[in-house]
Amino acid sequence: MAGPISLLGARSRESIFTTSLVTMSGSGSGTHPNVMGMENITPFLSTTPLVITSNSDIDQVMRLTWLMSLFILFYSLIFLLGLTGNALVVFVVMRNKAMQTITNIFITNLAVSDICMCLLAVPFTPMSYFFNSWIFGKALCHIVPMTLCISVYVSTLTSTAIAVDRYFVIVYPFKPRMKVYMCVLMIVAIWIISISVSLPLGIYHEIEQNSNTSSYSCSEKWPKTQARQFFTVTSLVLQYIVPCTIITFCYSMVSLALRRRQVGAGARSREREELEIRRKKRTNKMLIAMVIIFMCCWMPLNMVLLLRDYDDTVGNWYFFTLVFFIAHVIAMSSTIYNPFLYAWMNENFKKEFKTVLPCLLMGRGQSSNNGNYTQYTNVETQPSVMLNRSPLKNGNDNNCTAPANNAKETKAYYDTDTEKVHLNIAEDQVPEDT
Repeated sequence: MAGPISLLGARSRESIFTTSLVTMSGSGSGTHPNVMGMENITPFLSTTPLVITSNSDIDQVMRLTWLMSLFILFYSLIFLLGLTGNALVVFVVMRNKAMQTITNIFITNLAVSDICMCLLAVPFTPMSYFFNSWIFGKALCHIVPMTLCISVYVSTLTSTAIAVDRYFVIVYPFKPRMKVYMCVLMIVAIWIISISVSLPLGIYHEIEQNSNTSSYSCSEKWPKTQARQFFTVTSLVLQYIVPCTIITFCYSMVSLALRRRQVGAGARSREREELEIRRKKRTNKMLIAMVIIFMCCWMPLNMVLLLRDYDDTVGNWYFFTLVFFIAHVIAMSSTIYNPFLYAWMNENFKKEFKTVLPCLLMGRGQSSNNGNYTQYTNVETQPSVMLNRSPLKNGNDNNCTAPANNAKETKAYYDTDTEKVHLNIAEDQVPEDT
């Protein structure tokens, strides 16, 4: 989710993520590391070598064994839960074609972004702090911050794309919905844009040896201050201001449209139509919750970074390093919540998880996913429709294999809001609108 809105520019975030902080000498305007103390920290992260030295009185609170052990435990749990949870989301969507709806494809892209965050942001910051040096080489000094920036952009833009898609689906239900190939093209475009705008962060990171010590730091080295400032402002606009504005507008219009939607008398039963409205509301609540949780998780760290950028004295605070790591742990925890949200608020994901998890735990194999298609000839408003059917609706809840290809003719109804065909099944089994 690591999700999806960044509250500060990518430059500030990625610098602090790559390792951590640095001790500086002088009045705070200097840019050369000094391992003798932590009197001042430069307010600009772009010129801050990314290592915390361990011989400072201010830093001693973080050197308590029990406190370090606690942070290692938290980071380990976030790494394991975030990695396995998001990998499971990708697996269940790729496994079953019935799960490959537009929203779910975007959600899969979010999961991939969170996996990148787990692999890079979660381990590198604490490890570099505990080792008290950048020990990962010159190549990773360029790759890690750029990859992290890409991950943030992908999450933000994907969340925006989900909001826009939901807006057109709910507010303009009779317009054709986005096709799968268009969704895939949008995801490709998101990655291209993210890589393009993140390139400067990789180019202008350098590794250097700290003076009077054998430790190394990885920091941003921009040719001009104006270039760094332009990158920061651009990141703030593209990562936060524009996406936040679009997402707020889209979900506000969606919520308003759902509240105003009335149940009419048509071919479908009143109960079924009411169920569909409730289902759409539940899906939108889940998507909105994803954005809110992400913003709440990142708020503390962004406030710490913002204060450090504009107040030279903040870095001198005795508990600054401790506060930073608390805020960083909260931010990194944003990568673990989305899978739990899906399992809680989305019936399809919940059933898929229940089907797949026992199989994975027991080590049983998965067959190839060929999908389960049914041809319909008498469907309301559609002459012929191919439906991807989930094995969960066919009584295969205890079957570890992916759905087989069994075609048969049956009655169905066409949902004009989602452009989906639903079988004549029990009301509580109507598939989620995701």
